[in-house]
Amino acid sequence: MELRQLAYALAVAEELHFGRAAARMRVSQQSVSEQVRRLERELGAALFVRTSRRVALTAVGEAFLPEARRAVRAAQRARDVGRRAAQGLGRELRVGYAEDLGPRLFQLTGPALAGERVHVTPVPMRTPEQLAELREQRLDLAFGWAPPPAPDLEDLLVTREPLVAAMAADHPLVGAGPFDPRALSGRPLVVVQRAVNPWLHDAILRQLHDRGATVTVTAEHSTIDQVLPLVLSSAAVGVTTASAAASRSHPGVVYRPFTAPSPTVDHRLVWRRDTGNRAVTTFVDVARRLRDSGAFLPAELPTGLPLPAAPGAR
Repeated sequence: MELRQLAYALAVAEELHFGRAAARMRVSQQSVSEQVRRLERELGAALFVRTSRRVALTAVGEAFLPEARRAVRAAQRARDVGRRAAQGLGRELRVGYAEDLGPRLFQLTGPALAGERVHVTPVPMRTPEQLAELREQRLDLAFGWAPPPAPDLEDLLVTREPLVAAMAADHPLVGAGPFDPRALSGRPLVVVQRAVNPWLHDAILRQLHDRGATVTVTAEHSTIDQVLPLVLSSAAVGVTTASAAASRSHPGVVYRPFTAPSPTVDHRLVWRRDTGNRAVTTFVDVARRLRDSGAFLPAELPTGLPLPAAPGAR
């Protein structure tokens, strides 16, 4: 089985036409047909149903081609890493990140990593998907909201960050300082979608409940940018992280910390325990030094209120 055969078969599957696949691959249609036939002979089954009018995937094709696509991508990545190394451009590192967290991570680690000749490719992705991609070896590092990972993964707790409430400036709960979570009882609340990150969703609601709040979730979101329209219309109070609040200042939105002890969430770097990529160790060491210096946490909310101290990271 050759990578060329896999690439040709993928092109046919995406175009559903041998002629268009050949044009896309810049080879003759005869070459595409022959290589696909050889692949089918090796597999012992047809990948495509061919008629004079159409090309369609068989059940075998539906099962085989996703794995073929992963194999081709892995080969392309290996080629790119090799080329970069040959050109003296340093070590390659694919880092998945939750979109509300990533910018701060790359802003802080970038200058230190430049001196280490580590080339970082950021990949925006939901936290559960990041962990799956790590196990499939399509990511080297993941950065998101996550519980302690499974035994096959290592992690670094980067921050244990306070949660804050986002409210319209004229909302009746807006006051001069922190407020008790019980004030949210019975009020419309918008939190992160459970489908996006079940652990984060459940952790937020559990901590509010433990502090006496009777929570009524009326909307869910995948990023802080989806929270703000609901907040600005006074349709709901949003619950988000201090860092997300600090990066999304808006004149019509007021962020308020909770009274101590504040609900918190964990931000973790996660990587495979069996990784052989030395750039992973370099990145983790840089992140640990930044964490220990307190660089990841903003000192105050956009409203000027100081943030409550969060428990230390390990």
